[in-house]
Amino acid sequence: MKIRKFTAATLKETTELMKNEFGGDAIILGTRVITKDSNLGKIKEFEITAGIEESSTNAGDSVLNFENDDISKFEREFFNESQKISGSNLEFVPKMDIVNDNIGEKQILSKENLNNVVDDLLNKEISKPIIKSIVSQIKKSQNLVNDKNLGSYIVSGIASMIPTTHFEITKKGKQKTVAVVGPTGVGKTTCIAKLAAISKILHNLNVGIISIDTYRLGAIDQLRIFSDISNIDMLVAYQPEDMPKLMKQLKDKDIVFIDTAGRSQKNLDELKKSKEFFSKIKIDDIYLVLSATSSTKTLYEIADNFKMLDYGALIFSKVDEAVVFGNMLNLLIKNNVPVIYLTNGQVIPDDIISADPEFLANMIYTGKLLQ
Repeated sequence: MKIRKFTAATLKETTELMKNEFGGDAIILGTRVITKDSNLGKIKEFEITAGIEESSTNAGDSVLNFENDDISKFEREFFNESQKISGSNLEFVPKMDIVNDNIGEKQILSKENLNNVVDDLLNKEISKPIIKSIVSQIKKSQNLVNDKNLGSYIVSGIASMIPTTHFEITKKGKQKTVAVVGPTGVGKTTCIAKLAAISKILHNLNVGIISIDTYRLGAIDQLRIFSDISNIDMLVAYQPEDMPKLMKQLKDKDIVFIDTAGRSQKNLDELKKSKEFFSKIKIDDIYLVLSATSSTKTLYEIADNFKMLDYGALIFSKVDEAVVFGNMLNLLIKNNVPVIYLTNGQVIPDDIISADPEFLANMIYTGKLLQ
C-alpha cells in the first residue's frame, strides 16, 4: 500500500488534495488537527493520512465479495440501483482514525455484522443510494475495518457527508437581516424567538423583529409577548410595501429577524406572496425550518418547492419528537444545502443546538439525541 499525508487549512481542501493524487479509491487511515505557530499566532491545519493499494487484489478472496457471500442480496438491490441523487456529491469519506498502530495487521469484519449494519441503516430510513456508498467504502477498506471499529468508521463517514454552516452574530457595524420560512406547524416563530434571545442575551446585540405572519390566529400576539418580555422591538408588516419603512424604523439594530407565515409547500401562490415581502428589502440570509418528524418524501417536496424563496440553510425542528433521523441525512445529501441549527423543545433559548457534523452523524447512526 502507498501511504501519504496531506495537509491544508480545511478538511475539504485536504480531501481534495488527497483525491487529486490518489483518486476515488483512496482509503482514509486517519486524520488529526495540527496547531502551528505563525506570524498571526497559532493556526490550525487538517492532516489526512491516506493510502491506496498499488495493485488490485482478488475480489474473490474478500469477505466483502458481494457476488459470493451472504450480502449479495444487498449488492443486487443497491449496486444495481438505478436511482440517482441529483445535484449532490454523494461521497462517504471517513475522517476518524480507526486503524490499529500496526497498519499491516490483518483486520476481520464478519459478514453477519455487516448484514446487521445494512439492516440497521435501512431501519433508520437512510436511503438505499447512501447505504450503497457506505457499503462500497467499507468494501474498499476491508483490510482496515473490523467488528470493533465498524461503528466509528460509519459515524465518521456519515459526518463527512453532512454539510453544515454557522450563524454569524458578531457585531460588524453593518446590519444583518435574517428571514425564517417554512411550512405550517414546524415552529418558525419559536425558532425566531430562540435566535433573537441568543443574539441579545448571549452576544449583546441590538435586535429587532418584523412579523409578516398576519394569517395565523395568535401568531403576532405570541411574538409580541416574547418581545415585550425580552425588551426587543417588534413591528408588523401587513403589506409588502410596509417593509422598507419598518426597516428604516429598525435602522439602529445590529440584526433584524423576519418571521413569516407558515405556507403549504403545495400552495405556490402563497409562497409567491412571501417572496413579494422579501423583494422590498435586502435580506442577508433565509433559513428554511423543517420538522424532523416528516417523511423523506415530504421533506423533498418542501425543500424543492420552497426554493423559490432562495433559502441558504436549514433548521431541523422537533428532533426530540422524531423516531429516526435518516430522513434528515437523505435530504441534506440530495439538496446539498447546509444545516445550521437543530431544535429539540419549546424552551427559549435553551432548546436549540448549533449544527455539527459529528453530532448529527452520531444522532443519525444511534437514533438518539445525545448531548
